[in-house]
Amino acid sequence: MTDLVFLLLIFFVILSTLASKGVNVDLPQSKGVTSKQTKLQLTIAVGEKYSLDKVQIAKEDIEGVLKAKMDEREDKTLYLVVDKNVPTGATVEMIGLAKENKWQVLLGSSAVKK
Repeated sequence: MTDLVFLLLIFFVILSTLASKGVNVDLPQSKGVTSKQTKLQLTIAVGEKYSLDKVQIAKEDIEGVLKAKMDEREDKTLYLVVDKNVPTGATVEMIGLAKENKWQVLLGSSAVKK
């Protein structure tokens, strides 16, 4: 039993010295090519105010406008930015709409203001 404890002690001492020095890592490099097509962003603000790419839109018109915009795009990704005070049902409804149409959904949030 004491041999096991001694081996564990040696293991953690060696491990802690490696962790404090750090390990050099060669990070991969690439020729950065940015996408020419911007993401399609749907924002839901407090009071269930919807805006698509910073243009306000009525809730009733969202499905039709989104379908038209997605038909024009190769990338079928919808980026949802939802205020934390918006009811969860509104977010789930938009995710459900995207799922019905086989669009990918990315969720985001507003930056915290200090």
